Amino acid sequence: MNPTRLVARLLMTLTLLACSALAQAQYLVEVLVFSQPGAQIVPGASPEYSWDQQAVSLDDTTRSDVRSIDRTRYRLDSQASKLESKGYTIRLHRAWTQPTESGLTVALHQGNSLTGSNADPLYPVQGLISLDGEPLTAKVTFWLNHASEAMAEPISERLQSTRRLRVNEVHYLDHNSMGLLIHISQP
Repeated sequence: MNPTRLVARLLMTLTLLACSALAQAQYLVEVLVFSQPGAQIVPGASPEYSWDQQAVSLDDTTRSDVRSIDRTRYRLDSQASKLESKGYTIRLHRAWTQPTESGLTVALHQGNSLTGSNADPLYPVQGLISLDGEPLTAKVTFWLNHASEAMAEPISERLQSTRRLRVNEVHYLDHNSMGLLIHISQP
């Protein structure tokens, strides 16, 4: 075989392998939402109707590239333990893999619906996370929804933030009565 053709085929194969690896690139995303002890609830905007319509639902997706991971792979367990030992309440702790493609929004929630409506449920904790490319930026919106027999309608607190992130670092997002830790890595 002609050496030039052999080199050309080798370069083409290497290019295809590199493109395939880039297409398979994934993030491992871990989120920890907690309530701050003794903080006054600061009401915010409730989730809109169909709040997760444009997102990939972590619990219901059929996508093979967006999946919850096994709890044994969580990396924020020690931070969760420290927060709990100081009186904070862990409201949600989830982790998943997702492709590194920009603009993918993942929706997640914790607990049973407070409204009893299957059409547009309101969960105790629900949120949206969207990651965008270089530099890595997270757009985060989370709600803590509170219901009691004394209140006709649930009260919502909302944490909304856009933040640049570094891979393999824990980032803290703050709101008056709630906080969020986020950790992004590449498996």
